[in-house]
Amino acid sequence: MEHQEKEHLKIYTRYNFFNKTYCVFKGVSLREISRRKPNYRSESGSTYYYTKLGVYRLSNHWGRAAKCQWRLVSDLPAEIDDLRLGFANWEDFRENLDPDVDAYYISVDFETKKVSYMHKDNPDYDTEAVLRPADATRKLIKQIKNLLETHKWAKYYDYEDLEEFREEVITRLINSDITLNELRRELV
Repeated sequence: MEHQEKEHLKIYTRYNFFNKTYCVFKGVSLREISRRKPNYRSESGSTYYYTKLGVYRLSNHWGRAAKCQWRLVSDLPAEIDDLRLGFANWEDFRENLDPDVDAYYISVDFETKKVSYMHKDNPDYDTEAVLRPADATRKLIKQIKNLLETHKWAKYYDYEDLEEFREEVITRLINSDITLNELRRELV
């Protein structure tokens, strides 16, 4: 089974990683590229440094890049202007499916109150979270951020511990097709 799944994954290299892909880059220090010359500079000013294992991307914009969805996960501050450096292994790239395909799921870290989306081909995907198209995923992330960052929404409900209630509500949204409005009516 595992071997069959790997056969379906496209192999990405320096020659095709920029063509309709999804990837999560990990933040790294600028020191990593200090002795390198960029292999490519995009029209928007991002620079790319290729290695055998993957690619460094130095950019001031992450998220949508042309027809790609490239996220940067980093605790490092921007070191020059708003530029951030990320690295991704070639095997971290996934096909960025058409916008109406259920390809993304939502992940929440309740301790840090951070919410993000992941590709269905992520090896950590537990199949509990509902897969959604890109726009529906973005819309739900916005709602979840509001639930995580505010407490006004909870004043109409009977609960003992706000953090437990918040986690219960958000988990239900992530793991089902119920809308926030439907869930609100159900909870009253």
